[in-house]
Amino acid sequence: MTEQPTSIEYTSQASELPVVVYSPESPLANPGKLVREVFGDLWRSRELIWILFQRDLKAQFRQSLLGYVWLFLPPVMTTAVWMFLNGQKVIEITDTGMPYPLFVIIGSTFWQTFIKLVQSPLVSFNAGKPVFMKLKVPPEAFIAAGTARAIFEFLIYAVTLIPVFFFFQVVPPWEIVFLPITILSLMVLGTACGLLLVPLGSLYGDIQQAVPVILGFLMYMAPVVYPPPSEGAASAVIAWNPVSPILMSAREQLVSGGMEHLRAMLAVLPCCCLVIFVCLLSLRVVMPHLVARMGM
Repeated sequence: MTEQPTSIEYTSQASELPVVVYSPESPLANPGKLVREVFGDLWRSRELIWILFQRDLKAQFRQSLLGYVWLFLPPVMTTAVWMFLNGQKVIEITDTGMPYPLFVIIGSTFWQTFIKLVQSPLVSFNAGKPVFMKLKVPPEAFIAAGTARAIFEFLIYAVTLIPVFFFFQVVPPWEIVFLPITILSLMVLGTACGLLLVPLGSLYGDIQQAVPVILGFLMYMAPVVYPPPSEGAASAVIAWNPVSPILMSAREQLVSGGMEHLRAMLAVLPCCCLVIFVCLLSLRVVMPHLVARMGM
C-alpha cells in the first residue's frame, strides 16, 4: 500500500509553482519593470520562437512541388519584366552606372525583403491570436518568429545575386564591408513599420488587406527598378523615402563603390531602433485592451 503525501509535501510542491500577480495598476507606473518583462519574456521564449519559425517555414511549402524555389521567383521575375520593358523601349531608363539587370535584381531583393518585414509582425500576431488569447504566451514570440522567417528568406533571395555577379563579371568594391550595416538598417526599418501596424491591424482586417496594395504602389516611390530622378516632385518624394538610402547604399557597396548615401542610411537606423523599442512596450501596455476587443 503506497503512502499518501503529507500536507508538508503539498506545500513544498505548491511553493515551487510560478506565482502570477494581477494588479489594476498601469504597467507605465513602473517603466523599468515593463522593459524587463518585455525583453525577459522574449529571451525566455527563444525555444518557442525557434519552434514557431520551423513550423511556419515547413508549412509554407508543405504541399508545394517546387518548395524553396518559390522564394527565388519574386526578384527574378521582377528583373525579367523590367528588362523586357526596357529592352522593348516601352520605358526609358537613364544611366544606372551598372548593368541594368544587376541594378534591378539588387533593388528587388532588398524591396521584397522589406515587404516581408513589414507584413510579418501583423500576420504573425493575427496567426497567434488563438494561442496567446487563451494561454500565457507572449505575443512578441510570434512576431519574432515571423521576423526571423523574413530574414531567412532574405538569405535565400541573396543567393540569386551570386550567378548574376559572375555573369556580368562584377567584383564588389571594398565598401562591401559596410553591407552588414545596410542589411541591419533594412531589417530594423521594415520591422519598425510592421510593428506600427499591429495594434490597429489586429482589430481591423482591412489593414492587413491594404498593406500589400500600398506597398505595391510605394515600390514606384523608391529607387527599386529605376534610378532616382534629379528633379520634379518624384525626386523629392524618393529623396525623403527612408528606404531609398538603404537601396542606394546596397548598390554602392555591392557594385559601384562610394559612400554617398551611407550617412542618410545611418540616420535611419537609430530612429527605427527607437520605434521598435517603443512599439514593443506599447504593445504590452495595450495588450489587455486588444484581447478584450478581439474576444468580443
